[in-house]
Amino acid sequence: MSRLDSLLPLLACPRCGSRLIQHESRVVCGGCEAAYPLRNGVPVLLPETIEEAGTGEASVDDPVSRHPYSQESLRIIEEHRDEWVLDLGAGGKLQRWDNVVQIDIFRYPMTDVVGSADRLPFRDNSFGAVISQAVFEHLQYPQAAVEEIRRVLKPGGVVKIDTAFLQPEHGYPHHFYNATETGLREWFREFDLRWSGVEPHQHPRWSLSWFLGVYLDRLPADAAALLRTTPLGEVVDALQRSGTGAAQPQDVAIMDALGALPEHHLRTLAAGVSIRAVNPPKTLSSTSMPSLAGASPVVATDLDRKLAAARMDLEYLRSELATVHERQLLANDQARYMAQYYRLIADAGEEVSLGAGRRAHALFHAKNMVRAVVPPGMWRFMRDGWRTLSGASAVQGAQTVPSQAVAAPFVSAVVQPFDVAALTATFFSLVHQTYSGWELLLLGHPDQSPAVRRAMEDFARLDSRLTIVARTDPEGDYDWRGQYRLVLQEGTTLSFNALQEIFTLAKVRPDTWAIMADYDAFLGRDDVMPPMRCLSAPVPQTDSSFAVLAPCVLLAGDALRRNGGRSIIDVNYQQVAHIPLVLFHTLQEPSSLRVAPP
Repeated sequence: MSRLDSLLPLLACPRCGSRLIQHESRVVCGGCEAAYPLRNGVPVLLPETIEEAGTGEASVDDPVSRHPYSQESLRIIEEHRDEWVLDLGAGGKLQRWDNVVQIDIFRYPMTDVVGSADRLPFRDNSFGAVISQAVFEHLQYPQAAVEEIRRVLKPGGVVKIDTAFLQPEHGYPHHFYNATETGLREWFREFDLRWSGVEPHQHPRWSLSWFLGVYLDRLPADAAALLRTTPLGEVVDALQRSGTGAAQPQDVAIMDALGALPEHHLRTLAAGVSIRAVNPPKTLSSTSMPSLAGASPVVATDLDRKLAAARMDLEYLRSELATVHERQLLANDQARYMAQYYRLIADAGEEVSLGAGRRAHALFHAKNMVRAVVPPGMWRFMRDGWRTLSGASAVQGAQTVPSQAVAAPFVSAVVQPFDVAALTATFFSLVHQTYSGWELLLLGHPDQSPAVRRAMEDFARLDSRLTIVARTDPEGDYDWRGQYRLVLQEGTTLSFNALQEIFTLAKVRPDTWAIMADYDAFLGRDDVMPPMRCLSAPVPQTDSSFAVLAPCVLLAGDALRRNGGRSIIDVNYQQVAHIPLVLFHTLQEPSSLRVAPP
């Protein structure tokens, strides 16, 4: 009997709760007839409002994703040898127990069922015990998950939950909550609580170790070195004196080192977070909601499931609204820039603009021809002299700083623009990023219009992270400094949190060589056709190859530099990651997103 055959009597449709029937490559609900896929024999039982997250990686060197069982959890598994035990959010464990059902939102090698914690795809009273380790901080709806646990747990069944309290922000894709002991007891108030407290693996020393390790790892090297050599007592004294306004001269160096944490890392270790919001206009539906006081929030009845689905639909609509808001900001930025540009050239007249365009086109060709035949040193001397005579030295001044004097960016984005509007949208989508560790390389081409070249120079004035590269071939040899390189198809914009999401994943998985995400494709005029949600290339299950210039795919610098200039790089499938979020918006479906055959 296969693993799925033994689990099938436990499974239930996440939509209506009816039994499931196995077919060749799917399972079908016997009630509502909803169909769910089987991936390598693993049923993917997600509600219709949740998209499949894909595969997860399990590594012997990554104890966090494997969630090794505590001694108490192992004791519960042993005591319930004759019953099923549910491991909620099992992660990437490398072993399997006969009586343990491993469920996760990602499909790891040992995952038995893919499902969501607040819509568990199991029949009522199916389990003798439920354990969950380091999961509840990542749940968007922990209270609904608690009620689902109560539904699938037999009367008298045991539940064992470990969750985060004093821990840095961690995990992927989200970290929603840290809970005190009081908060955890409140979530499980409907249970007969027998014990709560701190287990040995939750001792404060591990929290201290985690915080200090992350803090020192993300500080600049000189600040980290100073703190590592400063006695702990002196650091504590400096913090206490500075907190009471009684700082002393010897505290300055310590406080400066502690304050050198890059801004984009503050959220990970912050003592608190804040929010400011505006109450929107109230509609009839929002003011006349019937009272649910006293009603059980258990997602069990058909009505409860529909309410849960409506809640998830609302979250999806909020995400769409955020995307529309981002597009509005980009459109405003683009309109302001275009208005300024065309106001400056309006008086010149069309005839003068066309003549200037022909002269600029010829000059661009001439410069490329000269650069191809003169030595590099002579070319730099001629280029600097031309900039001085043309008054352009101020424009490029920000780019003459030696590269080693500027910290290397996380991402090098590469674009070869031919349209001013598309370039403007891409540029401002990077400027609005919540994570600022990027550089933008604009590749030149003889066919670029004077308007495009003017826009490139304007943006180089506006932001020193932009560099104009006088190359005509995107596969040519040009300098880029990022840890990852991202080639963008013209007209592509990034969601404002795109680089933050990518950076978070790369920090958790430092050996990732290729990072992909979902994207919206406007397959027509975007003012009359809604965007199409598209999945990027699925994570391959075998070693595969990626095109060097694949758009919307971040490739690691080490992998690119190691490929010896070839247009294809070979990547181990374990080094590929897919982010199940829309991070890119394209005017048309990218033509090279698919993974090349192995």
